[in-house]
Amino acid sequence: MTQKRSSAAANGYGVLTLGVAGALLAATGVPEPESLAQLQSWGLPEAVARAALYALPVIVILAAVLLGRIVGRGRSSTVRWIIYAAFGGVAGFLTAYCLELFAAVPGMIERVAGPLAEPTVLDIFLWVLAAYCIGIGLMMTGVSLFGRPAMTAMQLEEVDPEVLEVRRAERVVFGWSALGLATLGVACAGLAVARQAGVDERTAPIVIAGVAGVVSVVANYVLWRGFDEMQRRNVVNGYAVSAVVVTLAAFIWAALQAVALAPALDATGVFLALIFIQICATTYVTSKAMGNMHLVGKPA
Repeated sequence: MTQKRSSAAANGYGVLTLGVAGALLAATGVPEPESLAQLQSWGLPEAVARAALYALPVIVILAAVLLGRIVGRGRSSTVRWIIYAAFGGVAGFLTAYCLELFAAVPGMIERVAGPLAEPTVLDIFLWVLAAYCIGIGLMMTGVSLFGRPAMTAMQLEEVDPEVLEVRRAERVVFGWSALGLATLGVACAGLAVARQAGVDERTAPIVIAGVAGVVSVVANYVLWRGFDEMQRRNVVNGYAVSAVVVTLAAFIWAALQAVALAPALDATGVFLALIFIQICATTYVTSKAMGNMHLVGKPA
């Protein structure tokens, strides 16, 4: 006797979740002085201008998701997520225009590590990667702790109900993944602080980054031991793509450096390039593999 797959799609609450997350994110910030001054120059009272700068990011985030759903309707999964990413980039730019997010964080860090220098481009990318890893790690922690309710809260589109089912063994995998990603984020943040801190204040952030990095490696090793053949192949494919791209880029950079058209490579830049390419490559390879599985699983 064969078991039929459910054909009824389940609705998630991703839009609502993003709205709440956007409101909480906005609450951590303070209005950008230049943006506030510009709104006031248009005749808005200061209180109204401040309220607008807090409300606009939430509105923009929700609009980006809804527009992404409209534009991406009927397209492949890869194209839809590229569209979401494009609209999300616009929303992120406008949010940064309105607010200085996590305004209290620099002061908290400076109380521990002393005054920080102005961040370089690489430092900014380290902070971005740290925020991304910690954010995704928190989302995975929610799935690990709460299972289906957390998975439902993060879905932006209608999905097969089977996608929302999270078995006990899968929740353990989500837990280890959350630990690996969150500690990678902490390691990146520690490295960023060490790069910006004074010479005498770099030991503590480097130690924190090192310990977090070791925990991340251990968590990923535990995950690797539990992977099946397909999962391991997807990881290897993702790392292979990143190795090829970074090797080619490093060769081109070395050639430009030889004729004094490029500065010396920074190890932080190489690390960031590897991580970002690995994230993109493994995400694409995994989503493609899952798409092929869904095609195979469709009833005739």
